[in-house]
Amino acid sequence: MFSIKRYGVELSGALALYAALLLGANAAARLLQPEGAMKMALALLPILGTVAVAWTVLRGLRRMDEFQRRIQFDAIALSFTGTALATFAWGFAEGAGAPELRAFHVWPLMAVLWVVGVCIAQWRYR
Repeated sequence: MFSIKRYGVELSGALALYAALLLGANAAARLLQPEGAMKMALALLPILGTVAVAWTVLRGLRRMDEFQRRIQFDAIALSFTGTALATFAWGFAEGAGAPELRAFHVWPLMAVLWVVGVCIAQWRYR
């Protein structure tokens, strides 16, 4: 059974873990100024937090009823399609002189489109 309160607590915890790992890894990198494998390990350390966030989101989706899942499916479909179109178009724009799009900027676009998709789907199914 899906509980928005429980999901919020779990997601907040996962996001807090991500933030702690990110801040800790950045502080350690500044302090230690590592090279090679240690530098890469510190750079990738926050990924453990993102895995926790992804796991929490997937658990939340599995707990939803069919209607809530349908809303999320519609939102994720919009997010996937919109992100694909935007990054594909940007790739062509780079050929015309636009600056390179770093992969780090793709996820925020996907997240914003997911939220927009949820809003549209909820409005649509009222």
